[in-house]
Amino acid sequence: MTAAGPLQGTDVLLAGRGTSAVLLGRLLADLGARVVPLHQPPDRCGPFTQWLRSAAEPVADWDRAPQLLERADVLVCDREGDARLTDLGLNPGELLRRHPDLITVRLSAFGLTGPLRNAPATEATLQALAGLTAATGAEGDPPVTSVVGLASRTACLSGLIGVVAGLVGRERGGGGDYLDIAELDSLLTLAGTLLPSVALTGRPPRRTGNRHGMAAPWNSYTCLDSPVVICTMGDPMWQRLADATGRRDLIDDPRFADTAARVRHADELDKLLGEWTAVRRAADVVARLRASAIPCAQIAAPDEVRHGSAARRRGLATGPSATPGSPLRSLVPEVTAAPMPRQGRLWERVPRGGPPLRGVRLLEIGSYTAGPHAGRLLAQLGADVLKVEPPHGEGSRRLAQQVGGIGYLYYVNNAGKRSCRLDLSDAGDRNRFDRLLADCDIVLTNLASDTLAAQGLTPGQVLSRHGTVHCTVTGHGLAAADRSVDTVIQAESGIMHLVGGHGTGVRTPVSSADVLGAYLAAAATVVSTYVRLRTGRGCAADVALFDSAVWTTQDRWYDDGPAPAPQLIDAPDGTVLVDTDHPLPRTDGPVTAVIDAANALGVPAAPLHDLTRAVRHPQVRARRMVLTHNCADTTVLVTGDHLRSLLRESPPLACAPIDQNDPTWLPPVPTEGQR
Repeated sequence: MTAAGPLQGTDVLLAGRGTSAVLLGRLLADLGARVVPLHQPPDRCGPFTQWLRSAAEPVADWDRAPQLLERADVLVCDREGDARLTDLGLNPGELLRRHPDLITVRLSAFGLTGPLRNAPATEATLQALAGLTAATGAEGDPPVTSVVGLASRTACLSGLIGVVAGLVGRERGGGGDYLDIAELDSLLTLAGTLLPSVALTGRPPRRTGNRHGMAAPWNSYTCLDSPVVICTMGDPMWQRLADATGRRDLIDDPRFADTAARVRHADELDKLLGEWTAVRRAADVVARLRASAIPCAQIAAPDEVRHGSAARRRGLATGPSATPGSPLRSLVPEVTAAPMPRQGRLWERVPRGGPPLRGVRLLEIGSYTAGPHAGRLLAQLGADVLKVEPPHGEGSRRLAQQVGGIGYLYYVNNAGKRSCRLDLSDAGDRNRFDRLLADCDIVLTNLASDTLAAQGLTPGQVLSRHGTVHCTVTGHGLAAADRSVDTVIQAESGIMHLVGGHGTGVRTPVSSADVLGAYLAAAATVVSTYVRLRTGRGCAADVALFDSAVWTTQDRWYDDGPAPAPQLIDAPDGTVLVDTDHPLPRTDGPVTAVIDAANALGVPAAPLHDLTRAVRHPQVRARRMVLTHNCADTTVLVTGDHLRSLLRESPPLACAPIDQNDPTWLPPVPTEGQR
């Protein structure tokens, strides 16, 4: 099946021209689906847009939509396509009535509900509304705008997760679905690392430049020729850095005794490390620190990435002209040679309208963001996610910004799961773990390859004994055997070069590479689960953060110069982001007057909100995209479920399992016929 694509035999109707919808159409086509567009492409389009459309079937006329829907498995539309279908008498309710097994995903800026549901938007205005632009840049400097397509890419991957999970649910008897995916909702799911400031202090997050609010040293540093980023997380990595730079004396310095102390004294650390890098060449710094397993990289421009060996090795650039490629190395699994015995609950039927992954047992072994966030996404689709932590708990529990002695990030990325603590070096705990492994459907991990091998958890070790889906998410894939982190991936992929639009080397204020990688891992997991369900074969997905980050920058590969940067215009009562680099007529009025003046010229504009305003915005509240939990007598804000269905209720988003220790699976939920 995977030789021709895991979605071979799937018919997709594409009714939209928006970036998210067309990106999703391209991914579905590259996964083997037959994609028929229901629109005329623009008369003139650039190389990237041409590539996006090149895998689809010939364009069909809109009046053929009712006929094509009779055989379609999936409908992808945007706000414009939804309006055209409604004109044909095919509004969402009518689609559900006429085609109960059709899986529809609607991708739009704001979704079907909320006060902004009919408002236009662009990537830049969405980032302004979501509080990301206000948080980008260095402390004390003005905010920095970004041309990186975070909203469109997270929405596209959300659509892919929803479509393939819907196919899994339909195979299990759950019927079709209608997913309402909003780009603003998807963008807000990136903001987990920014929420602690809002929840704990009531203030917006401060701009930190290339620093990390929960770890240090973590920043960009000047070398003799070009800057590098150096990132450390936890005491062992900090100690290796001190050793590699010839400063073992710093290990016993009380200013740097633990993560929280190093964050408090980041200025001193950055000065010391900057003095060491300033007299060395960037390549020498990177080589020395990587030899000590310290994440480090030079900051690359998109064109350097496009023509580099890493993008070609991962299939992200192909052919003599370095044409873009989809992240198929991450999305398409390796399958076992022969069918494997069933285990877990994957083949159990689900009721119509039930979550597509209802009862599916997912064993999560990982920490921080990429693996845990992927597990949370799959829990939102009904999976029973059991998180296995070491006896001292996973790493994000010990990060800065704590609530009840637990790092805030743990609450954000682990809502909706259950947890247990097991010492895999202990015979009794290993036996308990092996029993869990023998009855699960999915193994999801972001542990490094050498750690997986030491614990007997590599894809080969697991699939030689168990018929399951195995998904790993690492920096560059398991074969690379590296320990890259978010900021390093942002530097290597071209993301940092694009923030600000002038190659200034600024990271996004959120862990965009980690979260995009989590989305890619969740998508790869459901693709693998679909293959497992249909073929009975075990599957292994090898997901790379690098793939999702480079895929996010491919639309900038063909730019001859710096990308046009949006403008920030100050008004008496606030700031407006105007999505053009052309000057506007001067206005001395309030924010609303500046926006009206821009709109009169056909220029998109939006107020620049910090995150304290973004979480209170009526659109965000209407979509329930920021939720409150009471943890340790403290109000904790977490992002809500953006995988919204018009048919099914989302599983309740329980608080993160900070005190649980129950190494058992949930009992199966009876179907209607069994009650």
